[in-house]
Amino acid sequence: MFRPPLTWLMRRKTTNTMRILRHIALTLTLTLVLVLPLTALADEDKEIEPTAQRLFHIERNKNTNIVVYDAQVMPDSNLAEDDPVIVYWLKLAEGGHRKGLKGIEKKMAYGFSVESREGNRLVIEMKADVGRNLVVDVHEGAYRAFMEIDGHQALLEKIYIFAEEKFPIPDVKYLELFGVDVETGEDLYEKLIP
Repeated sequence: MFRPPLTWLMRRKTTNTMRILRHIALTLTLTLVLVLPLTALADEDKEIEPTAQRLFHIERNKNTNIVVYDAQVMPDSNLAEDDPVIVYWLKLAEGGHRKGLKGIEKKMAYGFSVESREGNRLVIEMKADVGRNLVVDVHEGAYRAFMEIDGHQALLEKIYIFAEEKFPIPDVKYLELFGVDVETGEDLYEKLIP
């Protein structure tokens, strides 16, 4: 049996090791030169996500799930041009996960339309008939929802809906508005019967 000399084996192992090391160095160089600048470009092109600021929510007698209304605030503190306010379910009765509204819920119950917009001030009409419009504007550094409650200008905190389940749509018996007086800071409450 032929055995190569020991120096030949050592030279061969050294050559293979050097080839592997050169390959690793080339791979690292290409990564640094090509991939990292592309990653930086991707970060620059990434769409800036708005931050949500809670405006108010709707509670119902049916279960503990709530409908949440959030202002979509951009990093420059302006409201997002598209979808300045978003609405979604917070499924508290089902572990607290977030879920979008169904189309019919947006059209008939929990949706809204922006009646006017002047800069970051919105006038909103709710699909649920609460008998008055809602204004979204800045108050003490945060976006808030303003509504008249019991004859006073108020920061709206929540709306409670009491309804009986009937087919095809629930029969709303009454609404309750809860908020804080803008001038005095006192709690406000009003019950509306449709």
